[in-house]
Amino acid sequence: MKKLVLSFLVLASMIACTPKEATTEVEDPNMVLFRENAKVVDAAFKAYSKKDLTEFETYQSDSLKVHNAQFGGKDSNKAEFLERSANFFKLINNINVKVTLLPGVDEVTLKPDGSVRAYVIWSADFVNNAPKTDLKSYFSLKLDKDHKIYDHDEYFDVSGWFQAATAPPIQ
Repeated sequence: MKKLVLSFLVLASMIACTPKEATTEVEDPNMVLFRENAKVVDAAFKAYSKKDLTEFETYQSDSLKVHNAQFGGKDSNKAEFLERSANFFKLINNINVKVTLLPGVDEVTLKPDGSVRAYVIWSADFVNNAPKTDLKSYFSLKLDKDHKIYDHDEYFDVSGWFQAATAPPIQ
């Protein structure tokens, strides 16, 4: 009996000291896709903050559809969006952005779908010397298989910034 108990204790200690096999978790492919797409979105915001529309354009699909934040505004295509941006750049200088990127989710499953949500705080100097203010905004961006933005949905108070930017110059 002693030998049986001793054998059992030795066996139990051997089992307890044997390392468990490493388990490898398979990462959600949509999170991998999100990370790749997030790099593109981050680069696009950096190009925009430098007023570099040539670089910014490279991150946009030719079939880009922009759902504008402007009240009553219509959806824009790539050319209209770039023209709107060029006109906006005439009103501001020294653009700074603080960007937080999060994975977009499928509306039904609420699981990552590869799209990117961007929470952005903008600041800039207005050419009319209006007081500098921060603008909080939210973007939902979908990217195609080539990692180009094809659907751009934006939410922010564009009219407030536009009013400040186009007010008569402050003396």
